[in-house]
Amino acid sequence: MKALLTFSLNNYGLLVLTAAGAVLTLVVLCLKRRYVNEGVLFRRLPAEEHEVQGEKMRLDNHIDLEIALRKFHELGLESGDSGYAYWHEVGRLLKQAAGMQSRIHELSKELEQCRARLGKAD
Repeated sequence: MKALLTFSLNNYGLLVLTAAGAVLTLVVLCLKRRYVNEGVLFRRLPAEEHEVQGEKMRLDNHIDLEIALRKFHELGLESGDSGYAYWHEVGRLLKQAAGMQSRIHELSKELEQCRARLGKAD
């Protein structure tokens, strides 16, 4: 142990290198927290805002599917007949899911109205 201490005291480069490594590690961790975890670098929302954004999307579910459907069409044209049939079916399912989601939203509103009426009746 004494030999190791003597060696490290005689070689200041090792001490400086270790200290510099520790400082760089802390800087990288701070940058990661700031730019990656908090979403600054990739323009993501922090976790709390994701929940608020998700709630807004549930309430206001008007998503334009044209971009996705156009991309599916391009993929279908690139991949031949069987690929076109596949991507056409995926597009059809996407449209169907969007229709179901809007119907779910309508039924949720109706359910809230029914619950309000039942609450008034009691």
